[in-house]
Amino acid sequence: MVKKWSVALCCLITSVATGQHTVSVQVTVAPTWVHTSYNRTYLYPESDGQVVEPVFLAGSVFTVGYTTGVTAHYTYAPGWSVAMGAWYSQTSLRQVRSVAAGEGTTVVRSRTVRLPFLLDYQPLTRSLSPYFSLGLLLDFPLTGRVVVTRSGQPTQHLRLGVGSGPVFQPTLGAGVRYQLSPRCAVTVQPIGSYNLGRFGGSQTDNSAYDVSVLAQLTYSL
Repeated sequence: MVKKWSVALCCLITSVATGQHTVSVQVTVAPTWVHTSYNRTYLYPESDGQVVEPVFLAGSVFTVGYTTGVTAHYTYAPGWSVAMGAWYSQTSLRQVRSVAAGEGTTVVRSRTVRLPFLLDYQPLTRSLSPYFSLGLLLDFPLTGRVVVTRSGQPTQHLRLGVGSGPVFQPTLGAGVRYQLSPRCAVTVQPIGSYNLGRFGGSQTDNSAYDVSVLAQLTYSL
Protein backbone atom coordinates (compact mmCIF):
# COMPACT_ATOMS: atom_id res chain seq x y z
CA MET A 1 0.00 0.00 0.00
CA VAL A 2 2.81 2.43 0.89
CA LYS A 3 4.53 1.63 -2.37
CA LYS A 4 1.33 2.33 -4.33
CA TRP A 5 0.85 5.67 -2.59
CA SER A 6 4.49 6.60 -3.23
CA VAL A 7 4.12 5.87 -6.94
CA ALA A 8 0.89 7.87 -7.07
CA LEU A 9 2.50 10.81 -5.25
CA CYS A 10 5.49 10.80 -7.61
CA CYS A 11 3.17 10.79 -10.61
CA LEU A 12 1.21 13.74 -9.15
CA ILE A 13 4.36 15.78 -8.46
CA THR A 14 5.65 15.07 -11.96
CA SER A 15 2.32 16.11 -13.46
CA VAL A 16 2.25 19.39 -11.50
CA ALA A 17 5.88 20.16 -12.33
CA THR A 18 5.29 19.46 -16.00
CA GLY A 19 2.24 21.71 -16.04
CA GLN A 20 3.87 24.61 -14.19
CA HIS A 21 7.59 24.58 -14.92
CA THR A 22 8.20 25.24 -18.60
CA VAL A 23 10.97 26.83 -20.63
CA SER A 24 10.32 28.92 -23.72
CA VAL A 25 12.36 30.92 -26.20
CA GLN A 26 11.24 34.31 -27.46
CA VAL A 27 12.32 36.30 -30.51
CA THR A 28 11.86 40.06 -30.13
CA VAL A 29 11.74 42.95 -32.61
CA ALA A 30 10.70 46.47 -31.65
CA PRO A 31 10.73 50.07 -32.85
CA THR A 32 12.35 52.28 -30.20
CA TRP A 33 12.02 55.96 -29.32
CA VAL A 34 14.48 57.67 -26.96
CA HIS A 35 14.07 61.07 -25.33
CA THR A 36 17.19 62.69 -23.85
CA SER A 37 17.48 66.04 -22.07
CA TYR A 38 20.95 67.35 -22.88
CA ASN A 39 22.58 70.06 -20.78
CA ARG A 40 24.92 71.68 -23.34
CA THR A 41 26.80 68.52 -24.27
CA TYR A 42 29.65 68.20 -26.76
CA LEU A 43 30.43 64.85 -28.38
CA TYR A 44 33.97 64.49 -29.69
CA PRO A 45 34.37 61.86 -32.44
CA GLU A 46 37.73 60.19 -32.91
CA SER A 47 39.52 62.03 -35.70
CA ASP A 48 41.80 59.31 -37.13
CA GLY A 49 43.91 62.14 -38.55
CA GLN A 50 40.93 63.98 -40.05
CA VAL A 51 39.78 67.50 -39.28
CA VAL A 52 36.58 66.97 -37.28
CA GLU A 53 34.17 69.15 -35.34
CA PRO A 54 32.42 68.30 -32.05
CA VAL A 55 28.71 67.51 -32.13
CA PHE A 56 26.79 69.97 -29.96
CA LEU A 57 23.56 68.84 -28.24
CA ALA A 58 21.26 70.85 -25.99
CA GLY A 59 17.69 70.61 -24.77
CA SER A 60 15.20 67.84 -25.55
CA VAL A 61 16.33 65.47 -28.28
CA PHE A 62 14.30 62.57 -29.71
CA THR A 63 15.98 59.68 -31.50
CA VAL A 64 14.42 56.66 -33.18
CA GLY A 65 15.72 53.18 -33.88
CA TYR A 66 15.05 49.52 -33.26
CA THR A 67 15.68 46.69 -30.81
CA THR A 68 15.97 42.98 -31.65
CA GLY A 69 17.15 39.86 -29.86
CA VAL A 70 16.25 36.61 -28.08
CA THR A 71 14.97 35.90 -24.57
CA ALA A 72 14.67 32.71 -22.52
CA HIS A 73 11.64 32.36 -20.19
CA TYR A 74 11.21 30.02 -17.24
CA THR A 75 7.64 29.56 -15.96
CA TYR A 76 7.80 28.64 -12.26
CA ALA A 77 4.09 29.00 -11.38
CA PRO A 78 0.82 29.43 -13.31
CA GLY A 79 0.97 32.85 -14.95
CA TRP A 80 4.41 33.76 -13.56
CA SER A 81 7.76 33.56 -15.34
CA VAL A 82 11.23 35.03 -15.20
CA ALA A 83 13.22 35.95 -18.29
CA MET A 84 16.67 36.96 -19.36
CA GLY A 85 18.20 37.41 -22.79
CA ALA A 86 20.41 39.38 -25.13
CA TRP A 87 19.16 42.23 -27.33
CA TYR A 88 20.80 44.63 -29.76
CA SER A 89 19.54 48.21 -29.88
CA GLN A 90 20.42 51.03 -32.27
CA THR A 91 19.13 54.61 -32.51
CA SER A 92 20.00 57.44 -34.89
CA LEU A 93 20.14 61.20 -34.40
CA ARG A 94 20.20 63.46 -37.46
CA GLN A 95 21.22 67.12 -37.28
CA VAL A 96 21.20 69.69 -40.03
CA ARG A 97 24.45 71.63 -40.00
CA SER A 98 24.36 75.42 -39.83
CA VAL A 99 25.17 77.40 -42.95
CA ALA A 100 28.14 79.00 -41.18
CA ALA A 101 29.63 75.54 -40.53
CA GLY A 102 28.99 74.40 -44.09
CA GLU A 103 25.71 72.98 -45.37
CA GLY A 104 25.19 69.30 -44.75
CA THR A 105 24.07 66.84 -42.09
CA THR A 106 25.53 65.00 -39.11
CA VAL A 107 24.12 61.58 -38.18
CA VAL A 108 25.01 60.00 -34.83
CA ARG A 109 24.25 56.28 -34.45
CA SER A 110 24.24 54.88 -30.92
CA ARG A 111 24.54 51.09 -30.51
CA THR A 112 23.98 48.99 -27.41
CA VAL A 113 24.01 45.38 -26.28
CA ARG A 114 21.07 45.14 -23.89
CA LEU A 115 20.58 42.38 -21.29
CA PRO A 116 16.97 42.19 -19.99
CA PHE A 117 16.12 40.66 -16.60
CA LEU A 118 12.33 40.49 -16.31
CA LEU A 119 9.50 39.19 -14.16
CA ASP A 120 6.46 38.47 -16.35
CA TYR A 121 2.83 37.94 -15.34
CA GLN A 122 -0.05 36.59 -17.41
CA PRO A 123 -3.24 36.70 -15.28
CA LEU A 124 -5.50 34.67 -17.61
CA THR A 125 -5.16 31.28 -19.29
CA ARG A 126 -7.38 32.21 -22.23
CA SER A 127 -6.17 32.49 -25.81
CA LEU A 128 -6.04 36.30 -25.42
CA SER A 129 -4.69 37.61 -22.12
CA PRO A 130 -3.11 40.74 -20.64
CA TYR A 131 0.66 40.49 -20.20
CA PHE A 132 2.79 42.50 -17.77
CA SER A 133 6.56 42.81 -17.27
CA LEU A 134 8.73 44.41 -14.61
CA GLY A 135 12.49 44.33 -14.45
CA LEU A 136 15.89 45.79 -15.21
CA LEU A 137 17.79 46.41 -18.44
CA LEU A 138 21.59 46.41 -18.41
CA ASP A 139 22.96 48.36 -21.37
CA PHE A 140 26.52 47.88 -22.59
CA PRO A 141 27.12 50.69 -25.14
CA LEU A 142 29.19 49.90 -28.20
CA THR A 143 31.37 52.35 -30.10
CA GLY A 144 29.08 54.85 -31.81
CA ARG A 145 29.17 55.92 -35.43
CA VAL A 146 29.15 59.49 -36.75
CA VAL A 147 28.55 60.25 -40.45
CA VAL A 148 29.22 63.84 -41.54
CA THR A 149 28.25 65.10 -44.99
CA ARG A 150 29.22 68.60 -46.16
CA SER A 151 28.63 70.27 -49.45
CA GLY A 152 31.61 69.89 -51.76
CA GLN A 153 33.61 67.72 -49.31
CA PRO A 154 34.04 63.95 -48.84
CA THR A 155 31.71 62.19 -46.41
CA GLN A 156 33.35 61.50 -43.05
CA HIS A 157 32.78 58.18 -41.23
CA LEU A 158 33.91 58.62 -37.62
CA ARG A 159 33.83 56.66 -34.37
CA LEU A 160 32.42 57.88 -31.07
CA GLY A 161 33.84 56.44 -27.85
CA VAL A 162 31.63 55.42 -24.92
CA GLY A 163 32.21 55.03 -21.20
CA SER A 164 32.93 51.68 -19.56
CA GLY A 165 30.51 49.69 -17.45
CA PRO A 166 26.80 48.92 -17.82
CA VAL A 167 24.01 51.48 -17.79
CA PHE A 168 21.10 50.56 -15.48
CA GLN A 169 17.51 51.05 -16.64
CA PRO A 170 14.45 49.89 -14.66
CA THR A 171 11.64 48.95 -17.04
CA LEU A 172 7.88 48.37 -16.97
CA GLY A 173 5.62 46.99 -19.70
CA ALA A 174 1.97 46.10 -20.31
CA GLY A 175 0.49 44.45 -23.38
CA VAL A 176 -1.43 41.43 -24.65
CA ARG A 177 -0.51 37.83 -25.42
CA TYR A 178 -2.28 35.61 -27.94
CA GLN A 179 -1.83 31.84 -27.87
CA LEU A 180 -1.54 30.61 -31.45
CA SER A 181 -1.11 26.94 -30.47
CA PRO A 182 -0.12 24.94 -27.36
CA ARG A 183 3.54 25.79 -28.08
CA CYS A 184 3.44 29.13 -29.94
CA ALA A 185 2.27 32.56 -28.78
CA VAL A 186 2.53 36.16 -29.95
CA THR A 187 2.94 39.10 -27.56
CA VAL A 188 2.62 42.81 -28.32
CA GLN A 189 3.84 44.90 -25.43
CA PRO A 190 4.81 48.57 -25.08
CA ILE A 191 7.56 48.96 -22.48
CA GLY A 192 9.23 52.03 -21.02
CA SER A 193 12.56 52.38 -19.22
CA TYR A 194 14.40 55.16 -17.41
CA ASN A 195 18.15 55.72 -17.56
CA LEU A 196 19.74 55.64 -14.08
CA GLY A 197 23.24 55.87 -15.47
CA ARG A 198 26.32 53.94 -14.37
CA PHE A 199 27.04 52.96 -10.78
CA GLY A 200 30.39 52.79 -9.03
CA GLY A 201 32.01 56.17 -9.58
CA SER A 202 30.30 57.33 -12.75
CA GLN A 203 27.12 59.29 -13.23
CA THR A 204 24.51 60.17 -15.80
CA ASP A 205 25.05 63.60 -17.33
CA ASN A 206 21.80 63.66 -19.27
CA SER A 207 18.35 62.47 -18.20
CA ALA A 208 16.87 59.97 -20.65
CA TYR A 209 14.02 57.50 -21.07
CA ASP A 210 12.98 55.26 -23.93
CA VAL A 211 9.82 53.54 -25.15
CA SER A 212 9.69 50.40 -27.28
CA VAL A 213 6.79 48.39 -28.70
CA LEU A 214 7.89 44.77 -28.44
CA ALA A 215 6.54 42.28 -30.98
CA GLN A 216 7.50 38.85 -29.61
CA LEU A 217 7.10 35.32 -30.94
CA THR A 218 7.33 32.66 -28.20
CA TYR A 219 7.97 28.94 -28.62
CA SER A 220 7.67 26.59 -25.62
CA LEU A 221 10.21 23.78 -25.50
